[in-house]
Amino acid sequence: MSALDVKALSIFIKSSVTQDMIHKLVVATLQVLPCEQDTKVATITGANGKVRSLPSLMTFLTKLVRYTNVYAGTLMATLVYLNRLKNRLPKNAQGLPCTRHRILLSCLILSSKFHNDCSPKNIHWAKYTDGLFSVQDINLMERQLSFLLNWDLKVTNEQMVDQLDSFLQPIKEDLINSAKVRKFLQKQQLQQKQKLQQQQQQQQQQHLHASPSITRSSSNSSTLSLHYRNPSTSSNESFSDSSPEIMPVSQKVYHSQGMAPTLVQNQIDPVIEMTALKEEQGLSQMIQQLTAVRR
Repeated sequence: MSALDVKALSIFIKSSVTQDMIHKLVVATLQVLPCEQDTKVATITGANGKVRSLPSLMTFLTKLVRYTNVYAGTLMATLVYLNRLKNRLPKNAQGLPCTRHRILLSCLILSSKFHNDCSPKNIHWAKYTDGLFSVQDINLMERQLSFLLNWDLKVTNEQMVDQLDSFLQPIKEDLINSAKVRKFLQKQQLQQKQKLQQQQQQQQQQHLHASPSITRSSSNSSTLSLHYRNPSTSSNESFSDSSPEIMPVSQKVYHSQGMAPTLVQNQIDPVIEMTALKEEQGLSQMIQQLTAVRR
């Protein structure tokens, strides 16, 4: 049994009881053993001694589910008991018209008592049958089923997964699809992050190439240099190395800190603006792709 089966089973047992679950239990009960078939409507003597018509298994189980508000896990665990009972009964076993009702009810009672800390008492189960069975009947059928099952009431996850494959398959498909969507989103986020890092690196390189470098050059050097001249000197005369340089206050701060001067602009950098627009477009495309996948 895989981890996917366990997760799907944990989701299933917390779900609400559906009509498909009740139908599957009725079919499994009909396959336990053959019963006598009357040409007329089957009858049974109720707890009050009056003869009553025997309801169908579907109606009988639907009322029990409504009265008890049983959990899906507790209800569907009876499938394991029904299959276990079928394998233990003799091949030539045959029951009365009400035998299947007794089997289904006793399996549900044992499952409820074994898997829940708080379970209805037999006197309550007798009321849930609308007087079809008395408390003495329920006590007897509970002891008989426990004896036939050899008091083995344990239900494993493997047995539940084997019996509930048709119900677990859609849940597993949803889990797989959800995992694919998460993986796709993570991949998109990683690509966006890598793309943003590349853009930032390109911006840094462009910024370094665009920044002017301040160097001192001799009279014979052809390298472009920036000089700040003293107004008292002639326009063609540059300061010597020993002459103090006159710098703006902002450039003196950069010079004292060993940093290259940069131009301060009040306008928004067009490269940063373009990066923000591309990021917004990427997020919009990712949301559209996620919406299309969920549909």
